[in-house]
Amino acid sequence: MEQIKKRISDFFELITSERFFFYYIAFVMIALPVTEIFDELHSMIFASQPIIVEMAGYFGIFIFAVHFLKHQGIKYYLSDLLYFLLFVFAVLSAVFSHNKYDTFHGFYYDEWLFNFVGYFSLMLAGTMIQDKQLRKKLINIFILVTVIQVSFGVLQTFGISLRECYFDTEIIMSAKRSYGLIQHSNWFGGLTVLLFACTSGAFLYTQNKVMRNACYIISVICFYTLISAEARLAWVGVFGYLLFLAVSIIVMKRKGLEKEKLMSITKRLLVLLLGMAVVTVIAIVFFGRIIERVQQTKTEMSGDGFIHMGREGMGSGRVYIWKQGLKSVPDHWAFGIGLDNYRDVFLSDSEFDGMFTQGKGHNEYIHYLVTQGVFQLITYLTLLIHTAVTGVKNVIRNDDNEERYLNWILMGMFFGYTAQAFFNSSVVNVVPYFWITVGMLLTKKNQRPLGSSKKNRESAAAKH
Repeated sequence: MEQIKKRISDFFELITSERFFFYYIAFVMIALPVTEIFDELHSMIFASQPIIVEMAGYFGIFIFAVHFLKHQGIKYYLSDLLYFLLFVFAVLSAVFSHNKYDTFHGFYYDEWLFNFVGYFSLMLAGTMIQDKQLRKKLINIFILVTVIQVSFGVLQTFGISLRECYFDTEIIMSAKRSYGLIQHSNWFGGLTVLLFACTSGAFLYTQNKVMRNACYIISVICFYTLISAEARLAWVGVFGYLLFLAVSIIVMKRKGLEKEKLMSITKRLLVLLLGMAVVTVIAIVFFGRIIERVQQTKTEMSGDGFIHMGREGMGSGRVYIWKQGLKSVPDHWAFGIGLDNYRDVFLSDSEFDGMFTQGKGHNEYIHYLVTQGVFQLITYLTLLIHTAVTGVKNVIRNDDNEERYLNWILMGMFFGYTAQAFFNSSVVNVVPYFWITVGMLLTKKNQRPLGSSKKNRESAAAKH
């Protein structure tokens, strides 16, 4: 009996180790695009990816229950508390859903309860990884995912694909838009913002010449697929990312970062911008990209929006979708209309004119508010603010240059994604990468334990 107990204890220790959390994250990151390749080869689009993230949710809640029960007397952090609250409010949203059938059975690309638990668990797993080498390996896996996704995206811009995309097939295929292994060009645009920020960030900060040159090529090609998705929300994300870079370089200069390194980063940024400009010109002149979207934006600004909806049609009908969603908030403010059940704000409205419905809010923040309620939105925004503050502090104050640059890359990814999220939707094959990014920024060594003060930390450091 004692031997059995020891084996169980050793197993629990193994699955709650830092290295296991690394493999847990790495498996999900690689499995999402790879399984989609096999799905499409067998004419099964968007089949494996939701199940993989759901499995990550079930397994994640198990290993973290084991972690917190097994390790007594450990320090707790704000990320731990937010993980618990995110889980609780997601469950309450599902329990009190206005339409339980749609909440629990889903509709096409709706996210299931344990998809969300998968997101939260991937985030918390990221906080557990403190070893610098493991964190660098995760960045390398992001680059690998970029290569996989972008390879298919480039081919699609020349009309070559494994199979027709999942949504808007006729439009996307005829226009030769890129959609990678994501089935939709808008979602692919959102993902490529994150991946472009990662690969270009690696180009800006890496010391290795081979890695630097490789990342430059990958990031420029990634940018080509990003604008070839012709998703205007992706342009917003890129602008947010570049704005972050400009501000962060100014801040680091004032903070006294070594002048030679900062000059190198600035020069590389100019080279990156030049590459982006050349790709943009080529995309416009030779492939006719972007022009249609610019003209559409002008039309919307003039008041003739999506399907002649006026101002409500701006952003391909996004303003209409947002207004319809916010209309339901007073009646379902606490826990929302139902977990990822945005479509019900249309169907349950007695004044709905039947024009069209949407299963997503096309704004992640409004989507959280409408479907999961005020408490969940506050929790989510608290997590984002905590991530931003923690990340910025550890870029500015970190004495380890490698750690500083790792955090700098991750912060660019974070701000790029959160910018485009104002116009995009959370989908199960994209958003796990963002939650992993958040977790890596909130690694436990970057956070302050709950109940500890700056004075206590300085005292402990002095004793050490």
